[in-house]
Amino acid sequence: MEPIDYVNWACEMLANGISSTSLNILSSLREPLNIFEVEDYFYRAVKEIDIQEPSHEYCAKYFIRYLLKQIIDDEYKAIDNAYEIYKVIREHFINDEWNVWYEISEMIDDYQFGDNVMNITGKTLISSIVNEANKQLKLNFLLN
Repeated sequence: MEPIDYVNWACEMLANGISSTSLNILSSLREPLNIFEVEDYFYRAVKEIDIQEPSHEYCAKYFIRYLLKQIIDDEYKAIDNAYEIYKVIREHFINDEWNVWYEISEMIDDYQFGDNVMNITGKTLISSIVNEANKQLKLNFLLN
């Protein structure tokens, strides 16, 4: 996680009506951020509001779910968000159920940087990404 992710988390917690001294301080920090200071306030806030820190896997799945929703809500960002999903999966998961995002990342690379041997158009690429995002959100397996 980047330091700004902790600050954004704190702001979201406050927006949801959860508050503590360290949470307030964390939400008010501005860049340039010191990771050690930010993490210190994060761990204090977690303790003060008495929540369990989620696992890295859960956070990664939640972030993927967020990106899937962003793909559906804004097709113009579908390619960037799909590639971000691939990067998260590559770092956190090694199993066959995620292979589709590897395939999509290959399509993106071929479309953007390769010789586009499959003659992919931007429209068909975005359509494929949106369809997969819809499929995975409907399956709702991400947070099980």
